[in-house]
Amino acid sequence: MQRNKKLTILIVLVTAVVFVWVPKGKKANDTSSPVLLASLDQDIPTIGVVPRKRTEFVGWGKDPFAKPQIEIKEEKKVASVSDFKLGAIMWGDKPSAFINNSIVSVGDKISDKTVKQIEQNRVIITDGINNYILKLKE
Repeated sequence: MQRNKKLTILIVLVTAVVFVWVPKGKKANDTSSPVLLASLDQDIPTIGVVPRKRTEFVGWGKDPFAKPQIEIKEEKKVASVSDFKLGAIMWGDKPSAFINNSIVSVGDKISDKTVKQIEQNRVIITDGINNYILKLKE
């Protein structure tokens, strides 16, 4: 009894699927199709027919699935550490260093970097993120 109910329900569902998903064939006398109307040698009445207005595509805005585009900005030339030449260190009450033909002390700026610390044999400069060490050549 239970098996017969399941079999009946299965047959009804399969029949419904066949009627819904299987495309219906076109009849030869069907004149509602635009293809068949165009193939007939009759004048198509256009009186009283209002042409449809074509709508424009309205964007949805930002695409959540698109890869983010990185804007390329013109970067000003940033001096690298190899551009700095440490010539001498003057040690005393206020230590100073001779870098790129100019005398600097702690807190002074050299191009885009700042002198952070002056020690007896090296100078530490920073760009705000990274620290760079300039050593005296022996």
